[in-house]
Amino acid sequence: MKLGFDVDGIVADLPQLMVEYINEKYNLNHDVSIFASHDVTQNKYVEDDELSTQISLDMLENVVRNDGAMSITKPYKDGVAAIRKLAKHHTLHFITARPGSMKKSTVDWFRNCNIPFTTIHALGGDKPGECVVSKGRLGRSLNLDFYMDDSLCHLEDMYKYKNRWRKGVALFTRPWNVDELLDTDKFIRFDKWTEIIRHLGIHKR
Repeated sequence: MKLGFDVDGIVADLPQLMVEYINEKYNLNHDVSIFASHDVTQNKYVEDDELSTQISLDMLENVVRNDGAMSITKPYKDGVAAIRKLAKHHTLHFITARPGSMKKSTVDWFRNCNIPFTTIHALGGDKPGECVVSKGRLGRSLNLDFYMDDSLCHLEDMYKYKNRWRKGVALFTRPWNVDELLDTDKFIRFDKWTEIIRHLGIHKR
């Protein structure tokens, strides 16, 4: 099968790097639950709204859209283990909203972490989270059988362009989407990679 995955929040633990950065720079004591929204500019990091906005913009510039910072992002260990199992049976396509200029560093990161992949696509534009080419359009052109993201809006885009999926379109539970209401006629929610392996039918191999 052809399987598609987002990168940040799915295999790359970018949120942990982000929270470590703001904790050190602004003398805070947050964990990743501070990211109640996938849009980092919508989260409240301190009581002062102006400073909270400054913190979010600082994070975007110096972590999210910074090749050097991204290169030290740690992968989710359970995600890597699952992806290595999946790669033995399926083709793996990673689709990220990172800017196109970050594709090389993203490919390098996958290789340095020994994470298998078939293709990697960086579709992001100038605005964080914005895709110059929609994820859904690309998912249809790749004829994916399954896709998983941590952002519901990207899943909606996937379903908009292709509503017949052999193994479905899935949301992986993270703090920023845990309260999202999911249309179960369209999407699946997973809390653990072991559930995904079982869903894709290779848990006994």
